[in-house]
Amino acid sequence: MKLIKHEGIILEGYGTIRAWKRGIIPNFFYRGYTFAEIRNIVKPVYENTVHNLIVSVGKYMVGDWAIDIEATGLTYHAFGTGTTAPALSDTTLTTESERKLWTTRSRSSNVITLSVFYAAAQCTYNIKECGIFGGASAGAGADSGVLFSHYLQAYDNSGGSNDLTFDYNLTIE
Repeated sequence: MKLIKHEGIILEGYGTIRAWKRGIIPNFFYRGYTFAEIRNIVKPVYENTVHNLIVSVGKYMVGDWAIDIEATGLTYHAFGTGTTAPALSDTTLTTESERKLWTTRSRSSNVITLSVFYAAAQCTYNIKECGIFGGASAGAGADSGVLFSHYLQAYDNSGGSNDLTFDYNLTIE
């Protein structure tokens, strides 16, 4: 019997939310600092990292990228107030509240890092869930595009007291 080595691709993602004292992040951005540099200088008032679920349609999108059916990558971050546990069959967030294009996107070896900044006035919600969207049909409108990843991540910023950053790290093994 001959042993056959199986090579597979493993996608693993994590979402991190950071709450910052209102006005700190734009101040550093105007001076040319990156998110990573800012995190080395100033500490957030809150930070939480959670594992995500890459949903079925997100996995199908990876296949479409591989055979050149889909050319548009992961372009939008969204958050909402829904508390329903993410499921493989999800195609939207439970209750999408806000959505933005990524502020920065980078890759180092096999790790993709996407980061987005929301000013306090843009995120006055009791946030419960997040999602990563992409594909040619993704736009600024809620529920547009292909949902790649869905995860629960809670932070109550309904008073609008903090600016928020969200990082999404995707490791491809």
